[in-house]
Amino acid sequence: MIKYFSLFTGIGGLDYGLEKRQAFCVGFSEIKKSSIKIYKSHYPEHQNWGDITKINFIDLPDFDILTGGFPCQSFSLMGLRKGLKDFKNKKGTMILYIYEVLIIKQPKYFVLENVRGILNHDRGKTFLKIFRLFNNAGYNVRVLLLNSLYYGSAQNRERIIFLGSKLDFEKIRPEIKDEKKRFLDIREEISDYKKPKDTKRNKDKIEQLLHYNYELIGKYDRVGTLMTKYGGGDKLVWDTKFNDFRYLTVKECERLQGFPDNWTKGVSDNLRYWALGNAVNCNMSDYLFNDYLQKVWDL
Repeated sequence: MIKYFSLFTGIGGLDYGLEKRQAFCVGFSEIKKSSIKIYKSHYPEHQNWGDITKINFIDLPDFDILTGGFPCQSFSLMGLRKGLKDFKNKKGTMILYIYEVLIIKQPKYFVLENVRGILNHDRGKTFLKIFRLFNNAGYNVRVLLLNSLYYGSAQNRERIIFLGSKLDFEKIRPEIKDEKKRFLDIREEISDYKKPKDTKRNKDKIEQLLHYNYELIGKYDRVGTLMTKYGGGDKLVWDTKFNDFRYLTVKECERLQGFPDNWTKGVSDNLRYWALGNAVNCNMSDYLFNDYLQKVWDL
């Protein structure tokens, strides 16, 4: 049985693919209370080791795979892009704790996720430093760019996946598995809706949606990348039923991220939107662990 330890777990998007193949979680590390509540409601037997900066990694059980969607705010195109110099809030330096886990526990593999913006941060220097850091920990490393659009999601969500293995492994191009999903396929039937706030950001987003009709949900195409802030323009859709713009419902966001309906219930809607915007797409995780990596690593 495959054993894994999950870092920066959130609500379990990256864990989803491993859990589907009945891997065994030896523990996870998450500090946001609402995310822990959601995650534990589905995996009550999983032990939370808490804040990564306070874990004695020597005490961790042995495991085969280290997983984690490490904090992306410092590398995102939407963030301040301070990268590895982001010592003020320590988000950019979390990669150094991952390095320490790898050095001490030496799992066979790791699978780590981040935003596409990490590729060109500081003209590519940040990416190169991270790549070399993993090499120095004793791993052969390859990097994938995956988009949830190609794995049964109606959401355009590009993510970088760092793959590390103690043994060298073949470079295989990811396949497109299902690019037919549209918003119409996951739309929730609702009887009422909440109008968007009258903000400049929302007005700009509406103008963009009207101008670039390939993004216009009224035509039941795809949704742009979900982010964490509720009330943000990324969650605005045109609904032909109401002949007006409205916010995506929580359930629609769950479906766009590949989670079962009501996966995030038990916390406020604001926290549910945040958790879903922060999550790894489950469809992508499913493809990664139950298709791609079975060929590459023979899991």
